[in-house]
Amino acid sequence: MNSEERVKRAFHFKNPDHVPMSCLSLKTDFFPLSIYPLRSWQPTEFPPHVQSGVDSMRKLSYRIFTYRWKKKFRKKAGYERKFWKKPHISIDEWGIQWKSSGSESNDITRGHPHFGPLQNNWDNLKNFKPPDISIEKRYNFLKSTILKLLGKNRYTLAELAPNGFFNLCSQLRGFSNFLIDIVRRPNKVHQLIEKLLPYFTNLIENYKKFYPPLNAVIVADDLGSQKSPFISPEIFKRFFKQPYKKIIDLAHDLELDFIMHSCGQIYEVMTDIIEIGVDVFEFDSPHMVGVDNFKKWAEERKVAFWLSSNIQTTFSLGTPEEVEEEIKTYIKKVGNNDGGLAVYEYMPSSTLRAPKENVRAQRKATLKWGQYNEDGNINWLS
Repeated sequence: MNSEERVKRAFHFKNPDHVPMSCLSLKTDFFPLSIYPLRSWQPTEFPPHVQSGVDSMRKLSYRIFTYRWKKKFRKKAGYERKFWKKPHISIDEWGIQWKSSGSESNDITRGHPHFGPLQNNWDNLKNFKPPDISIEKRYNFLKSTILKLLGKNRYTLAELAPNGFFNLCSQLRGFSNFLIDIVRRPNKVHQLIEKLLPYFTNLIENYKKFYPPLNAVIVADDLGSQKSPFISPEIFKRFFKQPYKKIIDLAHDLELDFIMHSCGQIYEVMTDIIEIGVDVFEFDSPHMVGVDNFKKWAEERKVAFWLSSNIQTTFSLGTPEEVEEEIKTYIKKVGNNDGGLAVYEYMPSSTLRAPKENVRAQRKATLKWGQYNEDGNINWLS
């Protein structure tokens, strides 16, 4: 059984041979894909912000093969060649400004949303346009021979960058402003979402067009705080349920799985997300929602889970033995349902300062404890 079939079987409860895992090694069952800004996009006021922020901009391979801020525009804006080493503001194709403290202070995250093009008021909504996602040059990297070779026989998934509906709206408008708008200016919120919807539908269609072997699309939409969703289930239904249903239905029409990543405790809105057909939830911090809740949905074969040992605690601060026990718990409670589980490795783990021993422990535990027998049951739980 190759990796592609293994993941498909796991996510659809059809007896994989073992629990699949994503990791930064040749043992990975997954192969992620994304698109990058056109090289013709050259901001002149701030440095360019790209999906992975500073961590991408500092890599020579990224600057050679995918995107490079041209020297003349960098000098015009008054920035040094390695501008990402110092605190700075960057800007993305949407006009969203991001604040980063720079890699010299060990911040290699993507930065944080700082100011959006609609933040001061809604006056520019009528003229606001998402980036043109239909330009074929955006997908040249996807058509390359090397990507086809690397993705062969692996489960390939494409990122619906930069974020899902809730996060993207809040970045364009400003987080606090957007939460107020949901109550005071609902018509404006609906209008903004309607402007975003064609971007996502076109992106999904083009991913499949230019990379035909594609298996899935994944969207990142952080819907929760540490303790609860940012919005009530009623608000999710009123603003976001139908737009998400449209892109999930489109993905399914193209024979793609739909995966949702979300940070935070989002238990109260998960039922509605499951109802509209999401196939897999990917969680970096599963403790927030609770593994026992995952167990219920997995046993009912309603949705599969792609889980990391908890990045806020076990993966970054625990011992290798604790990482192994946590993976065993996921396998026992979630994965022993003719599938239903894959294990996720947060990359790069250096962002979390996770010990290498813990990274290795997660991989070893998945391979050691995640073997299925012919009846679709985990061997050590049979």
